[in-house]
Amino acid sequence: MKVFQYRFVAALAVAVSLVLALSACGGGGSSGSNDNPTVPAPVPQPTPDPEPTPEPSLSASCAKLPLGDPSAACAQETATFQEEVDAAIFTLMAERPELFDADGKTQSTGAYYVGLIKILDRQGICGFYDGEELAVTDSPSFNDQYDILTSKNQVRTGSRTYRATCSPSAVPPPEAPLAPSPAGCSLPPSREVACSREGDGKFFFQVEAAVRQIMDERPELFDFNDTATRTDWPRILDLAAYQQAVVDVLVAQGFCAKDDRQEEIAVKNENFFNEQYDIQLADKYVRLGEGMYRSTCYPAAF
Repeated sequence: MKVFQYRFVAALAVAVSLVLALSACGGGGSSGSNDNPTVPAPVPQPTPDPEPTPEPSLSASCAKLPLGDPSAACAQETATFQEEVDAAIFTLMAERPELFDADGKTQSTGAYYVGLIKILDRQGICGFYDGEELAVTDSPSFNDQYDILTSKNQVRTGSRTYRATCSPSAVPPPEAPLAPSPAGCSLPPSREVACSREGDGKFFFQVEAAVRQIMDERPELFDFNDTATRTDWPRILDLAAYQQAVVDVLVAQGFCAKDDRQEEIAVKNENFFNEQYDIQLADKYVRLGEGMYRSTCYPAAF
């Protein structure tokens, strides 16, 4: 009797052990659920490109003033900033002699006005080029207008440069917000003061090579059987795609570039200046050669 009891107890102990073991292994459930489910690892998100640091204002003196009145009345009175304007011109000629030839003509309209604006800014004076004259002020109550460059780019100084005084000040004028930098450009947006033609363009060879590359790699964009008169420049079948393809090649080379409303492409590698290129003829054919370069803008126009 004692042996039977012993065997019964031993068998019961083994059974209990098996039950406990199965319970610990999760084998007792039929759904296969796990009390501690594995949490999926978070999917890493790409780090967004940092926004470019905005360019400082070309003239801190202008930035300190309230916006001018575009409807300000202007009349000939007495020049207030004649000496300062003349001194700024002579200072620029001494600091940047490469901008002028022996006859006193400027070789770069944009660099000329940008240089004068910066020199006036050193003295706490706001200078603004309106496309024809240099507006100068240090007060919201008035500004003077000076015509300091002839139609032949001859530098002009002295009392003959004064044109009018505007009350209240017409500068600095309100301006539209800058458009964002184009894709692939790490430089902040910029706004030009003036543009003019300078030689053949610093980026001419890169732009022409980009056009030829697209002609080789994207033949579907062209009709090579239809060429411009006395050239082998093919007809463009998709103008927007062609200009964007050239832009993409330049961006891949490290330039900032954009299609400027399907008329010209703008190219830069800094914000001090940019160049404009017309790579299509009459909205129809490819354009190659020196005629592609159009102008240089200071500061960069985008």
